[in-house]
Amino acid sequence: MASNKTPLKGYMDGIDISAWQDTIDITKVPCDFVIVKATEGTDYKNRYFAKHCDQAMKAGKLLGAFHYANGGNPHSEAEYFIAYSKKYVGKAILVLDWEGQNNPQFGRSDRAWCKEWCDHVYSKTGVKPLIYIQKSAMDNVKGLGYRLWVAQYPDYERTGYQEHPWNEGQYECDIRQYTSVGRLPGYDGNLDLNKSYIDKATWKKYAAKKTGSSQKKSIDVIAREVIAGDWGNGDDRKNRLKKAGYDHVKVQNKVNEMLGR
Repeated sequence: MASNKTPLKGYMDGIDISAWQDTIDITKVPCDFVIVKATEGTDYKNRYFAKHCDQAMKAGKLLGAFHYANGGNPHSEAEYFIAYSKKYVGKAILVLDWEGQNNPQFGRSDRAWCKEWCDHVYSKTGVKPLIYIQKSAMDNVKGLGYRLWVAQYPDYERTGYQEHPWNEGQYECDIRQYTSVGRLPGYDGNLDLNKSYIDKATWKKYAAKKTGSSQKKSIDVIAREVIAGDWGNGDDRKNRLKKAGYDHVKVQNKVNEMLGR
């Protein structure tokens, strides 16, 4: 049964939404957190993203922002997401939504693609993303160094918040999505319902920007950025890489290797 309760025992109830819930007023819906779709691929932006994020923050809800992968260039998809969600970076947890629909890389290059996208977002924002994944595919992205938000439904029967979702405790995750046909007061439509196993303080910690050595990027990531033109050319590139603490010779060798030179 839904209620505006204070979270107990370290868990919280929440929803995730997209443009399908364009008319929702988050200030009227009981939830501890809201995770909002920002982008998909490199050509879709949720036009209600800022509206819903602002509503959530105004209502004192914890916030998340997610990118739905289309399996294109992970570097480009990461940049697209960062650019559109930058106002909320440092305030929201960031999430990669890795599913099969509209994503030809799903089931083919799960680990490599997800790691490259997450590494890039982490290096650029200082926020370590989570990965949203269905239970049947979670082993494909386990052990990448990124925490999981796992979807698993017992059925498609309407339900409110559940204290103990089906199959709870059978696997480890930070957030569990257990229905896509949730019903809550204040909104006349279906909602994805979730249980968070992290508390408010931990959520804010995940959303906060990290500083220092943890943000230093791998040579692989830097080399891809060089190839994409992010570091300039010639002496300008060498100077910028040196100033940022990277060995330009090692970076160039990696670039040559990636380009098959």
